[in-house]
Amino acid sequence: GASAKYPGAAPSAEIVSLRVVGADGSARTSDVIAAADWIYHNRIRYGIGVANFSLHSGAANYGFRDPLNAAVRRLWLTGTVVVAAAGNEGPQRMLYAPASEPFVITVGAVGINGTADAADDTNPSWSSYGHTAEGFAKPELSAPGRYIAGPVPASSTLATSRPERVLEPGYMWMSGTSFSAPVVSGIASQLLARHPRWTPDDVKGALMLTAQPLPAADPLS
Repeated sequence: GASAKYPGAAPSAEIVSLRVVGADGSARTSDVIAAADWIYHNRIRYGIGVANFSLHSGAANYGFRDPLNAAVRRLWLTGTVVVAAAGNEGPQRMLYAPASEPFVITVGAVGINGTADAADDTNPSWSSYGHTAEGFAKPELSAPGRYIAGPVPASSTLATSRPERVLEPGYMWMSGTSFSAPVVSGIASQLLARHPRWTPDDVKGALMLTAQPLPAADPLS
């Protein structure tokens, strides 16, 4: 999001990118857990304050019992803010890690309808929301997630399979909670830049307390 034409929520933030997803869009849970473990062991060396997970498990489970949730929970409890995409399956029980982890910040999508006024903002029908197996309401927050412009390698599967979405070489638009979550991750990094002693709980509380309610959106979304 460092482009002046397509700026992100934290355009000057440094990024450590860990690849766990193949060209077909799928990933192994063990690889995602390995990435979470790598972040844990290298968080101080690289100064990692926020970990974004724009993916979710394909197997339903209890939030407290899922091994991927255990991996991201360790990050949270040792000082790393974890942000997870809610999913794109619409209203349902929130049973898929890491969105189902009670501690982390789970993010849904908002459609802003092309205006700056939040009065007409609503949740897209595909943005997931509901309760975890333990009864926790998810997501905690939502952020813009429709027609989001972002950087993409020109030779990538996304760019070559959806050429109609390419805005210019190196940039295309996409929709989904996978693009809402990084917006919140960027805002979280801005908060940590201003309040470096804040814990993940402090960041989550500040984001939830200052979020704007959207009257046009479905309850819980």
